[in-house]
Amino acid sequence: MTDQVHPACDTDRMEADVTAVIEACGGDPRTAIKALLVEQEILEQRIARLASALSFGYVRGSTGANRPDPARP
Repeated sequence: MTDQVHPACDTDRMEADVTAVIEACGGDPRTAIKALLVEQEILEQRIARLASALSFGYVRGSTGANRPDPARP
């Protein structure tokens, strides 16, 4: 029964978030969509930078997996 309660709460939270974004954009839904798309692009660029940095670390072999543990003799 509790599974049926959570979707309603999630929906209420989502609706509140949508309303907050639209209000933050002066009540204009089009401006809100543009702002969200810009934010999405920024986050995608950040993910790409982090992924490339992570990949570079693995290529260099500096993942930390091969380093000796100073606590072990």
